[in-house]
Amino acid sequence: MKNLIHNFLKICKNIFKSSFFAYWIISISLVLILLYNVDFKYFSEGGREAPSKGEFGHKGIVGELETEIRSDNKYDGIEGQIFSSNKSSNNNIYISELDRDGLVGYSNSITTSREGFPVISYHHLNAGDLKLAYCQDIDCSKAKIHLLDWAGDFGYYTDIANSKSGNLYISYIDKKKGDLRIIRCLDSKCGRAEINVIDTGEGKGGYVGEYNSLQITKDERPVVSYFDASKNDLKLAVCDDSDCTTFVSKPIISEGMVGEYTDLILDATSDLPIIAYQDRTNQKVKLIKCEDIICEKYINYDIDDVSSEGGDISIYQNLENDLYISYYDFNSNYLKLAICKDSDCEKNKLIIKLVEARNLPGLFYSWNSITSNNIGNILITFYDMTSSFLGIVNCDDKLCEQKEIIYIDKVGDLGTYASMTSDENGRIYISYYDSKQGALKVASCKNNKCN
Repeated sequence: MKNLIHNFLKICKNIFKSSFFAYWIISISLVLILLYNVDFKYFSEGGREAPSKGEFGHKGIVGELETEIRSDNKYDGIEGQIFSSNKSSNNNIYISELDRDGLVGYSNSITTSREGFPVISYHHLNAGDLKLAYCQDIDCSKAKIHLLDWAGDFGYYTDIANSKSGNLYISYIDKKKGDLRIIRCLDSKCGRAEINVIDTGEGKGGYVGEYNSLQITKDERPVVSYFDASKNDLKLAVCDDSDCTTFVSKPIISEGMVGEYTDLILDATSDLPIIAYQDRTNQKVKLIKCEDIICEKYINYDIDDVSSEGGDISIYQNLENDLYISYYDFNSNYLKLAICKDSDCEKNKLIIKLVEARNLPGLFYSWNSITSNNIGNILITFYDMTSSFLGIVNCDDKLCEQKEIIYIDKVGDLGTYASMTSDENGRIYISYYDSKQGALKVASCKNNKCN
């Protein structure tokens, strides 16, 4: 044993005395100097150079968050074109599978582009990325995928909206940092984007931005309602201009646990926020009508008594200024619709029961989304956990006394995280998550009722 130790020490002594050791030390020193002082350039799979450090590195955002981060979206197009065949047996519905690279499609949101094609923001659960699918035809059989924010845990509770001029905006949370962010696309297809951090979470495990809902004012300013999980508050953020580099972010209501499942619209006449939300403390669905853009003054309405479990809330205003609020009531196990004539929820409110959860009470509630077609019919998506199908309630009259239940997709476990929109021609688009396949899907209805 002593001989082994003696021989090992002798070898080490010879190495230290050799010129090889000196060269090795010099080489390592030079490498460290280069790494410290030289800003190496990294390239994406598509060959595009990554932005400089301090903005985006080769794996995404590096360093501390800044108020404004500019991105050239180095991943633009690296996933290539998506070509999808129709997956529906209904000739009036075209179902396209856009992305199935892992568990993708969580928290999706849909709008239409300047060309009138669907655009969907969504979360990639496995990678923690925020992604965007830009459809290149009305059926969304062809699409391009963008990676918008990565190297974190981005895209939960995403919402997408377009301005009157066709510019796209996306709100979402960074779950790792606890921040609410807004992306402003710098071109019509979001090939380049600007990211602004709107609010930051406080406290242990606290973060802001859950259930965020995004709208754009007539003068192109993003407005977001959201829940602050750090303080259990309903909050509102209003950008000062279309760039959203400066903004006001403030709590609206702080008493109790309020603001979950919030949904926001802008009044068609006044362009002021109208916000539906859950008051968990008092077990109610409520509505706020703001009397100014930052909602320092408002009118608060009780819509309906529900249990503390909650459920998705969606709000829509038609051309006659009537408000429609869809939500799930755990007390009666119904998907329900509140209708406020002329947006007056104090005197002109009516509650309609739409669909009953018979077999699995309390599980028929989530992921509803509401819109109308070009003839004024209200449509509401829902997820039927009894059958694991994606369905639509199509109202044949303004009070939804006559309605038709239509199932859109019946293959797999579908319909969670559904989002719906319509165009001026009455064409209906629905994005949703297929949890069996781990895929993002889009249904395009060829008529204005999806039947």
